[in-house]
Amino acid sequence: MSKGITVNVRHDQDRTNESLQRAVDAVAEAGGGVVEIPAGTYRMQDALHLRNGVRLVGEPGTVLQKIPSVTSPLLDYIGYGHYEFTVTEPETFRVGMGVHIHDDHSNGFYDTVATIIARQGDLFFIDRMLNHDYHPSHNGRVTSLFPLIEGWNVAEAAVENLTLDGNPEETRALNGCRGGGVFLLQCRRVRLEGIEVRHYNGDAISFQQCADILIRRCYLHDNTGSGLHPGSGSVRYVMEGNAVHDNGGFGVFYCLRTTHSICAENRLEANGAAGISIGERDTDHLIRGNRIVGNQLQGIAFRRPAVQGGDRIRIEANTIGPNCRGAAEQETGIARIHRGVPGRTTARRGDAEYEICIAGGLHNIAILDNTFAPGKGPALSVAAGCTGIYFAGNTIAGRAQEPTDIVGDSAAVQTVQMEAPADFPSVGPSALPLDGARHLNIAALPVWREART
Repeated sequence: MSKGITVNVRHDQDRTNESLQRAVDAVAEAGGGVVEIPAGTYRMQDALHLRNGVRLVGEPGTVLQKIPSVTSPLLDYIGYGHYEFTVTEPETFRVGMGVHIHDDHSNGFYDTVATIIARQGDLFFIDRMLNHDYHPSHNGRVTSLFPLIEGWNVAEAAVENLTLDGNPEETRALNGCRGGGVFLLQCRRVRLEGIEVRHYNGDAISFQQCADILIRRCYLHDNTGSGLHPGSGSVRYVMEGNAVHDNGGFGVFYCLRTTHSICAENRLEANGAAGISIGERDTDHLIRGNRIVGNQLQGIAFRRPAVQGGDRIRIEANTIGPNCRGAAEQETGIARIHRGVPGRTTARRGDAEYEICIAGGLHNIAILDNTFAPGKGPALSVAAGCTGIYFAGNTIAGRAQEPTDIVGDSAAVQTVQMEAPADFPSVGPSALPLDGARHLNIAALPVWREART
């Protein structure tokens, strides 16, 4: 990232998203640089939108806080590709607000999040097109929900040392495919460091269709969704040294076709579902040196695949357990906040009693040199149809691993190998070919650099 200019947001300015956005846009128009945000609480009626080449830096005590939501039912049937809406209570909204538009037939990426940019009478205009048809008879509604920091199609940006407060009184949730405390969509080379996200009614950090994202030393707690939600084809990212605890969903939720990452040295504790959830086409990840303790479900849960699941995963040198605090039947494929997203499955009661649970039909998973403190059940459960499962060098409750630490389908258990693989496939960001993001319309990625600042 080019150093560019530095702008310090003045203490005498209004402490709102508008004053912050003016500073960010001015630095972007000058070719990039740094926006320094003084300590104080900034009231957010819309997201702070990242721009190319801009680095946001807060002081201790810099808080971006969401204003309470307002909402109104839709008045008219509004259509995909349009940029307008009408509501039954137009006095509720004003230009500059961030809004979430949805109905009972939309969810995930079919919802719309946009900013109101104009009003003519009772007709509101937004800056992004509607992603779906929304109908009043389907409980169509507009609500002032938005990420606190958002990047769409942004490159070479960074956010450092900010606290994002979703407002503990917020009663309406935003799904992780369209928002989070921080939400990135189609971004490249963005760094998030030293950020605290708390009290957000949704995911703490969600990034979709992204490449080369670094999330380091962030503090993500007491949010209703998941802590970290990499998804929708994202590749080559690092989640390192983060504290992720007491969130309502998963600690880390790998969503659809997200590959070649490093999840290292994180603390994933006391979350409301599994510590880590891995699902459809979520392949080639390195999970190393994490502390995964006290989560409601398993330490690491591999979701049952529709076609291809979480293959080629290396899980090494982690501290896992005791987890499985909840014994009731729960959704382990995806938290309630993500209903309607592909990949949701329901686990049986017994599936929630193992520290690592591998669904049927998965291949090439190496579980090496971890320290387990099992809670309600054995360390590892393996379902039918799995191949290339390695369980080696692990310590279970203070002793060396034993065959009885593995349960599940009898044929699958017999195929688990108790020695470290000599030729396990390479995983992580460096293993992705430079043309490995063609599904994101990226013809060629730059050469991977392991250490980024």
